[in-house]
Amino acid sequence: MPDTKWFCDARFGIFMHWGLYSIPAGVWQGKKMGRNWYSEWIRMQHKWPEPGGIPREEYDTLLEQFNPDNFQPDVWVKQFKDAGAKYFLITAKHHDGFALWPSKVSSYNVYDATPLKRDVLGELKDACDKYGLEYGFYYSHWLDWEHPGGALPPWPSRENPKDPPMVQPSQESFDQYWYEKCVPQVKELIDNYDAKFFWFDSWDDKSSHFLTEERLDALINTVRNASDKCLINSRIGTTWSHPKGDSIVDYLSMGDNEFPDQKFARPWETSGTFNESWACHKLDYSWKSTQTLLKCLVDNTSRGGNFQLNVGPNADGTFGIAMIRRLKEIGAWLDVNGEAIYGTEPVALEEPEWGRIVKSELDDGNTRLYCHVYDWQSGCDLEIAGLTNEIQQVFVLESGEALEYISNDSKASVTLTSHCPDERISVIICDVVGHVASFADEQIGIDSKPHSNFAF
Repeated sequence: MPDTKWFCDARFGIFMHWGLYSIPAGVWQGKKMGRNWYSEWIRMQHKWPEPGGIPREEYDTLLEQFNPDNFQPDVWVKQFKDAGAKYFLITAKHHDGFALWPSKVSSYNVYDATPLKRDVLGELKDACDKYGLEYGFYYSHWLDWEHPGGALPPWPSRENPKDPPMVQPSQESFDQYWYEKCVPQVKELIDNYDAKFFWFDSWDDKSSHFLTEERLDALINTVRNASDKCLINSRIGTTWSHPKGDSIVDYLSMGDNEFPDQKFARPWETSGTFNESWACHKLDYSWKSTQTLLKCLVDNTSRGGNFQLNVGPNADGTFGIAMIRRLKEIGAWLDVNGEAIYGTEPVALEEPEWGRIVKSELDDGNTRLYCHVYDWQSGCDLEIAGLTNEIQQVFVLESGEALEYISNDSKASVTLTSHCPDERISVIICDVVGHVASFADEQIGIDSKPHSNFAF
């Protein structure tokens, strides 16, 4: 299996949804799409609950419009680097089947079918190499609405009885799609761009009708044979469709915007949004605060996971001001507190009500605890329950201000000063003597399956 250390150390990455669907941005012919806010689904959800969505010939008029003036890979990736991200993930092909690279497998791609005629993925790969970000791809392997054999939305869903029934392709037709388009394109992405990881997308057992053991093995083996370092996520379908389950993939992917309140014994991540949609939605104003997004990052880090924050550029390649501000604020916080995130481990201590704790091992055999304080209360004593190690020193990471503490066999606590270092999340460093057990050391029996509350 490939080495996942870089992925675990990174903790924070940027996800991007960008494609033809970014042009209508959730609104078609003046009407907001139905069912939910996922604007990248507009082709199938526009007329919901009526069946059919947008006819293929109408949707494909977007091809001649896809010519973004402000597609600037260097500017994009520099912005992600400044936000503190360590890796970048983009929708190489989403459910509509449109590819953001000059694929030799299918002409339904950005180079052959649009005026842009640029290798979007290649240029972004060069920018990631320049700024030191690892690079990976979202690839819709199950659903593909361009190929006649690709799977369609698995409607009606359990969650929504209004879903219009969809007539799925035959197994023979899906085989044609799988072996003529899906598997060869995945190999192209590795061969052409040296992909470091894939984010495949399925979300419940309805996918198992098509994601059989044989097909999954063919896709996974294609990745393994082409690269000894490319990671594969669990939403490829092994959770529901393979007898070996998630033991044959490299990291677990939670449901969309799903932040579990438990730790997992394997590498894992949550992909989350700034607002409701993944791709740009021109009517979606429900922006999450920077503090909320930082808590998502810290919560996952403290439980051994990553946070992949999704951006949805406008059709012209620009970013909304609200998104830019939050990226800058996250980057400013990580500039100060990054050592309390990158390369840290979850501790085998009780999770406190006042915040979260992670740790790093020091060269002298001692341990550094990073205490992320969510609600700084002047004069309050923060108890570190279960810590029996002797405390050496306690100070605020941002300022270096020393804090008073109690350290004995029965109690370990830190007293907060009257001034709060950061109203979003303040970080306190607590250096202690000896080794503090990590969650991995304990190997507590936690179910390693991802939970999914994905609402497509």
